[in-house]
Amino acid sequence: MTRLLIRSGKDPFTPVVAESTLTQDVFNSNSGNYLFQHSVWKALSTDSAELVSNGTLSERVVPQRGDAQRIDDEFDHFVVPMANAFRADFEPRLSRLADLVEQLSIPVTVVGIGAQAAHGQGIESLAPVSATVKRFVGAVLDRSASIGVRGEFTKAYLLSLGFPDDAVDVIGCPSLFLHGPDFRVDKRVDAITPDSRLALNLTPEVRGIGAFATAQAERHPHLTYIGQDANDLRLLLWGTPFPHVHDPLVPVHLEHPIYQQDRMRLFLDTWTWYDFMATQDFAYGTRFHGNVAALLGGTPALLLAHDSRTLELAEYHRMPYTLMPELSADLRAEDLYASTDLTEFNAAMPEGFARYTAFLERNGLEHIWTPGNGRGDFDERLAAATFPPPVHPLIASDGHEIASRLRWLREGMVLDITRHPQAYQLPFEHPPWSGAGSRHARIQAETAEKITAQKGQIDELYARLERLERSSPRGLGRRVAHRVKGWFRRS
Repeated sequence: MTRLLIRSGKDPFTPVVAESTLTQDVFNSNSGNYLFQHSVWKALSTDSAELVSNGTLSERVVPQRGDAQRIDDEFDHFVVPMANAFRADFEPRLSRLADLVEQLSIPVTVVGIGAQAAHGQGIESLAPVSATVKRFVGAVLDRSASIGVRGEFTKAYLLSLGFPDDAVDVIGCPSLFLHGPDFRVDKRVDAITPDSRLALNLTPEVRGIGAFATAQAERHPHLTYIGQDANDLRLLLWGTPFPHVHDPLVPVHLEHPIYQQDRMRLFLDTWTWYDFMATQDFAYGTRFHGNVAALLGGTPALLLAHDSRTLELAEYHRMPYTLMPELSADLRAEDLYASTDLTEFNAAMPEGFARYTAFLERNGLEHIWTPGNGRGDFDERLAAATFPPPVHPLIASDGHEIASRLRWLREGMVLDITRHPQAYQLPFEHPPWSGAGSRHARIQAETAEKITAQKGQIDELYARLERLERSSPRGLGRRVAHRVKGWFRRS
């Protein structure tokens, strides 16, 4: 049995409640990460493989002595599905991951990594992270045949850093290969009407997004905004608005009509997400994985591309997109749907899939699409799993959302979430997690250390007192008297 350590927030089967997902950051700040992580998981779930999630601790926590040796001892391969990791705000995590990879002896395969630059900027804008990128990619290529990147922009960036052409394979995002080479998406309705069921995804920081989103919601009463990141989840759970978005037209505030009308959702698992998207007529917005979720649910989607990371993926997969670094209220869903053509996307799927599986094979990873490899127990475990429902706004009319929050608070001390009855239990804890969510455990450990130290000090004081008493005249007299009494008793 081959044991694979997979970079993922969790495995595809374990349900984690919303409060634990947020407090322990199980989805790494964005539920879209699950799409590519769990697609890779499914691909590698052969009869001869055992897969274990690393909880992404390898990058969230500074590696400790012995971590790499433990991985070498317990696993045969470290598989690292990634997204837009070549960017400034991810650099500290990439550096920690490089620290670990440099110490490993087993093969390390990176799947689907990408670079991110703002619209209109080139690879020169990535200079601040290039030293860390070179160290990370160099360490990976010392342990693999090649590195799998999202698109041509990322490949050009790595070639500019001196890496050889034949060591960089363009494979796109593995999320889109979840259903295999024959997957296709077709339109189910001829046109969008005011009553159409629409799924909107958005990036709050994009210029004009507030006016755009508010206008869409006003025109289409059956539109639902699908949130993805930790700020969305925090808003839904606790009513905390985004800390850095001040435009009142962006649906990231309690007062926004989308929130007040219970038209916002966040899915904690890909499978429930796909099921919901399958009920929609059309999905559109700035989030790449928000639109991929729609496509994987069989629903047409249009990406409003606003930066290099989304653009290179859309181009590679021939995914419907329109370049739009700035949005406005004048954009209409009817027109966006009419311009959505899935012909090239469907035609490109078999070739892209073949390139993806060839990359896996080149790096010694067996997959379920090779005849005879089997599918392990993936389908059975997925069928047996029960996942939490999508998260609604706090003010949902039936009171269920408020009740679930109160139950969470009642079941355990919030600061003690690692001991909470619904806490997420990491399957392979390395390094030990000591960040948010373990404050109470740390306090207990620190208290125990103090008590142990104080006990040692007390014992030392008693020993010193005893030595002083023995050496004092009074102590000497007591010992002589004790011995004399012993002589008389014996006589």
